[in-house]
Amino acid sequence: MRKFLILLVVSLLSVSGASAQCSTENKVVPAEGETLKYGAYFNWGAIWVKGGEAIFKAEQVGNYLHFAVNAYTMPKWRWIYDLNTSIEAYMNRLNMKPVSFASNTFEDDKEVHEKITYLHGKLKYQVWNDSIQKMRTVEVEHPDCSYDLLNAVYASRNVDYSKFAIGEQIPFNVFFTEKMSTIMGEVLGRENVKARSGKIYNCLKCKSNSIAHTIFDPKQPVYVWITDDDRHIPVKVECKIKLGYIKVYLEE
Repeated sequence: MRKFLILLVVSLLSVSGASAQCSTENKVVPAEGETLKYGAYFNWGAIWVKGGEAIFKAEQVGNYLHFAVNAYTMPKWRWIYDLNTSIEAYMNRLNMKPVSFASNTFEDDKEVHEKITYLHGKLKYQVWNDSIQKMRTVEVEHPDCSYDLLNAVYASRNVDYSKFAIGEQIPFNVFFTEKMSTIMGEVLGRENVKARSGKIYNCLKCKSNSIAHTIFDPKQPVYVWITDDDRHIPVKVECKIKLGYIKVYLEE
């Protein structure tokens, strides 16, 4: 669930442009900041249960944008699976280029810490987990307009989707599991979505393939609905995973 709660918005990011469509202006994070709370619902036989929550926060800090997300298992299910992960990232507000990424994850009896530092044309990825008890470092080529998971969320929300035709295939480069992966996405059209609060949102419906070697079913697309305005807030996500289905809703 840790990977899904992070990827729930990255899936929608797949509809943003890659090398030819960099975001250079912040249109998403207001001066007073933004907080978005999501609930992840899993099907258990014939019923749906709320298994986890994820809270995304964004703020302007000088010439930088600061992003943070905390994802966790609901208390009633922690006896089955206990997760708490926190992620933090910075982006240069003047040119919308990623600066850093860091995550701390506690999953049942496991502990993992990750860090990304962006260099000139490369990124340095460092990971520590309690199984090896030491920091391992990997350097990877960093193409223009490629991002880590969290910076990708906000970079893609700044893309002008009106420049793309309905059904046009759009690539997006994201660093995940120690390598760059390309997600292919497309905008399917417009659709109204009713949130669990009862509020109706005018949305763009999008779909993408999933990243290989994750909990997603690689044969099934991921569907994401984002608000049809300049802020492109993710409202709903639906996808099939290897053990069933997941739906994610914007709750607050």
